Amino acid sequence: MQNHLQNACRRRSWSPLLLWGLLLLPGLAAAQGRTVRGRITTAGDDSPLPGVSVIVKGSTVGTTADGGGNYSINLPAGSQTLVYSFIGFASQEVEAGDREVIDVRLAEDVESLSEVVVTALGIPKDKKTLGYAIQEVKGQDLVKAREPNPINALAGKVAGLTVGASPELLRRPQVALRGNTDLLYVVDGVPINSDTWNLSPDDIETYTVLKGPAASALYGFRGKNGAILITTKRGTRDPRGFSVEVNSSTMLDRGFLAIPEVQDEYGPGDHGVYEFVDGRGGGKNDGDYDIWGPPLDGRLLPQYDSPVDPVTGVRTPTPWLPRGKDNLRRYLQTGVLTTHNAAVSAGNEKYDLRFSTSYVHQKGIVPNTKLNIVNFNVTTGYNFSDRLRFEANLNYNRQFTPNYPDVNYGPNSMIYNMVTWGGADWNVDDMRNYWQPGKEGIQQVYAEYQRYNNPYFMAYEWLRGHRKTDLYGYASVRYKLTSFLEVSGRTQVTTWDLFRNEKLPVSMGTYGRDERLGDYREDRRNLFENNTDVLLKFDRNVGPDFNVKAWAGGNLRTWNFNSAFTTTDYLNVPGLYTFANSRNPIRAYNYDAKMQVLSGYYSLDLSFR
Repeated sequence: MQNHLQNACRRRSWSPLLLWGLLLLPGLAAAQGRTVRGRITTAGDDSPLPGVSVIVKGSTVGTTADGGGNYSINLPAGSQTLVYSFIGFASQEVEAGDREVIDVRLAEDVESLSEVVVTALGIPKDKKTLGYAIQEVKGQDLVKAREPNPINALAGKVAGLTVGASPELLRRPQVALRGNTDLLYVVDGVPINSDTWNLSPDDIETYTVLKGPAASALYGFRGKNGAILITTKRGTRDPRGFSVEVNSSTMLDRGFLAIPEVQDEYGPGDHGVYEFVDGRGGGKNDGDYDIWGPPLDGRLLPQYDSPVDPVTGVRTPTPWLPRGKDNLRRYLQTGVLTTHNAAVSAGNEKYDLRFSTSYVHQKGIVPNTKLNIVNFNVTTGYNFSDRLRFEANLNYNRQFTPNYPDVNYGPNSMIYNMVTWGGADWNVDDMRNYWQPGKEGIQQVYAEYQRYNNPYFMAYEWLRGHRKTDLYGYASVRYKLTSFLEVSGRTQVTTWDLFRNEKLPVSMGTYGRDERLGDYREDRRNLFENNTDVLLKFDRNVGPDFNVKAWAGGNLRTWNFNSAFTTTDYLNVPGLYTFANSRNPIRAYNYDAKMQVLSGYYSLDLSFR
């Protein structure tokens, strides 16, 4: 029997190949995919639905239904699910199986069509009734990787909104909406005067961006360029009576995405000539530090740290080498941002209450820089009856830092000193001991003394403090006169006080202070703003087809700002930072401004069916 089979295979040697080919044909056909076609209609009246998106789930293969609702799509091998979606209709997933014709009926998405968003003055409206652009972002989507400033987290989230973090710590982010930078910030329907650092991201429920004057007209001239509305979280019902939420995050910051590459072949000087004597122009091109000197090839030259002959006072030449390659990389440190938040909320049919506390600590990438932010927020509401409700909110914010860096152009900027004009003839690690021996507290060590400064001297001796207390809150009462008529009153306060001081040490040089004798400065600013509103709301169906929603109200805004700036005119005694130590008469400036605005506004929505 075995011999018979072997002989048969020899006589028909092509038969096994043919057999394998027949077996592979179905697999080859499957690998090529197949075409699925069909028609898409509405579930209500079976009318064709053009423009529906048809996508193969888990892939980028897709098509769109034509004017008659017809579609045709190539289903790749292994794919079995088609996803049908269209604005205003509930998405639907269909298993294709072995079908070549799939007809689909899409039902209207009632929840999507009746989506409610918060608009100006905190008024909720159906999104479909709005005649202007508005976009909403959920707060929970922006706390996975927290920013110390919550507005920075909106970058790339809203069409037409550009957000850039300010290069200087504690300045308001560079926010532009459709090219306009003068935007209004509103919390729970009330405008606040804010640098946006006094908001905790863990307390924010939603961000709503009102685009253009039509969207924010009810805020008057302050809303001419649009507004960013922030709705905070409130207490919610819980079967246990209360709930506790704890969040904590830590992020590391390596600083710049890219540091400019700088040359390390030539040192300071001019026309290839350099010789250090006093760093103020007493030698050969040893002042003002232009990088046009001789090549760093090991030749012997008198330098800023060359030994000084005790008899002649002349510096002994030392090898001219590129000691300072990658100075900036070695100077910057890893930044750390830690955020901690704890919140307790409770509520039932009579009341809601939420208390939240946050702490943010940021260690800067520049040595000896840090920032601390403490935030407390409490929100409550109480229903005295079915008609009468009381609400209140209070937010306390404290920012404090003993030192933050200056990023302006000039010798008071580390980047200016180290990248823009700094050479490779000095090593940043050698600058850690920044006082000249025997001149501690009087003279810093550096490679030049006419314009620039030792970066470690700047970090640990030139201190810029910042302390700010920020408080805002409101109280409101809402009463239903009838089933369709409601009146509310609200008063809100925004107030903050800011204190900044600056200790400019002796031998530190900046533009306009060429004598390098030190200074002490204080900057104090205070703001108070009160907004009191009365609002009447009407919402009633007129017959079976019409609905009328109308709002009318008035606002009283009281605003007061004052500031005082005082500075010495050089110091008598180095390191003594008081105004009594001013070498020349102190200089003081103050400013005071007050304003009161009365406003009236209304809004009317008419809808048919």
